[in-house]
Amino acid sequence: MSPPVVIYDMDGVITRRDSFTALVVERLRRSPLRLIRALPPAAVMPLLPPDARAAASRAITRSALRGVTFDEYERIARRVGARIGGDPAWIRAEIVARIRAEHAAGRRVVIATASERTLAAALLERAGVPRSRLSASLLVPGPHGVEIGDHRIGERKAEAICESEPIHLAHFVTDSATDLPTARRVASVELIGAGPRTRARFRAEGIEVRARAEEVPGPGSSP
Repeated sequence: MSPPVVIYDMDGVITRRDSFTALVVERLRRSPLRLIRALPPAAVMPLLPPDARAAASRAITRSALRGVTFDEYERIARRVGARIGGDPAWIRAEIVARIRAEHAAGRRVVIATASERTLAAALLERAGVPRSRLSASLLVPGPHGVEIGDHRIGERKAEAICESEPIHLAHFVTDSATDLPTARRVASVELIGAGPRTRARFRAEGIEVRARAEEVPGPGSSP
């Protein structure tokens, strides 16, 4: 019997790269001053532990969005989302086709992403990805521009899904170890686009994952 809910991560599963990073990079490229402010945390970020990397990422985001009003941000997000969603190099067409088939068959499809809601909605709309619900991070107006108000990543992402979905019955599709809190709660997990380290993290947690057929090693392949 098929699970009543299928939850898809967006970045790395439906897209091949991170959508919010694309928006931040575009903003930094348009302003040399913002780019200069972002360089110090960007330079050290690869050397930092996970918590410190998250803090550095927030600092870069603040630099990129400094002085941007909420209305301005939404215009930028809709434009960037539509551009990404219409770019075949960004979108995994086979996953979009799969989601369309599942939705048409009556399954409840939830897209759960740490990316921002307006950006994600524009991307999914342009790519033609149907869904029953979108759970995404929310921005709020701040004293110096828009800021992340509800960052749905890690534990918070899992909590947000639990607010309206029977997560314990769901099948979850992700590519990231940051989604382990969600993976621990669902009925089954599938990794798409995940690297060896991520797969090792899931194994270490004792989470059994389903691999796509083309990702299962064949005879004579290295494990």
